[in-house]
Parts: sequence; structure tokens; C-alpha cells
Amino acid sequence: MKIIGVVGWKDSGKTTLIEKLIKEFNLRNLTVSTIKHSHHNVSLDRQGTDSFRHFNAGAKETILASDTKRIKFSKTISEHETSLDYLIKQICPVDIVIVEGFKVSGHRKVEVVNNISQKKPLYETDKTICGLIFNQNKIENTVLPQFERDNIEKICDFIVKTLEGE
Repeated sequence: MKIIGVVGWKDSGKTTLIEKLIKEFNLRNLTVSTIKHSHHNVSLDRQGTDSFRHFNAGAKETILASDTKRIKFSKTISEHETSLDYLIKQICPVDIVIVEGFKVSGHRKVEVVNNISQKKPLYETDKTICGLIFNQNKIENTVLPQFERDNIEKICDFIVKTLEGE
């Protein structure tokens, strides 16, 4: 599986970009899975449901399954279980895994840069960033390849070409 990260500061447009990338990769007959990092305590289950009750009774994992979807709830027992490498091993094989977040992991990444943000761009210190996605104006003083945020076909071409060598 090929791994590409999409990073950037909050509200830079990462999730919208990922939605468009998934659609374009699917049009190219490439299978895609995603991993999203959250800084919050995540819960998709509701109190009182059977799966909530199973999980909170002490099950290490609970899978809620229907004919069309399944959701797996797992307790994180060690820090190892939150590492990107561990999470990637939990995914069924696909052509491309798009990772949102996990800024400090060593995989290749593209950064979504919001030109109006006051925060320092990540690419200035993160050598795993191989391309930049901008929303208004190209970024000056960088040799990294840059793509306008709505040019999804070119961004996908770049990602495919970048991941071919891995």
C-alpha cells in the first residue's frame, strides 16, 4: 500500500481536499482508505445502544456490522496502538492510504497552506513534505512543487508519480 499524508493547520482545507482526492482516485480505479488523527476523545457510539453497552462492559473490541458498513471500536491499550504504522496494519489492502494529520510521522506528505494563516508553514521544518497545495497565491521562496487547491487532477498525478518510487 502507498501512503500519502495531508497536513496543514486547522481549517486549511485538508478534509475538503481529501474528499476530492478520494473521488478522483476512484475515477482512476484506485482503491483508497483513510486514517484521520484526532486530538479529541472520539466516540461514535451512543449511550444505551447494544454496541456501547458491550464496549463499556469491558470488551477489548466491538464490531458493529450491517450489510453495508461496519464500525470497529477498540480500546487503546498501549501507545503502540496509536502509532501510524500500527493503524496502517489494521486496514485491508488498498492502492493508496491517505493520512490526515500524524504530522510527526515519517511518511511522505503534502501540505495544505492557507495563505491568510498567521501560523508558520510546516514545510519549513518538515522534510517529509514533498508538495504544497495553496488556496490563493503560490508560496514564494520554496523549491517544492506547488498546486492550486482546485486542480485535483494535477495533485493526483503528482501523488501517483511521487508514490511510484516507493
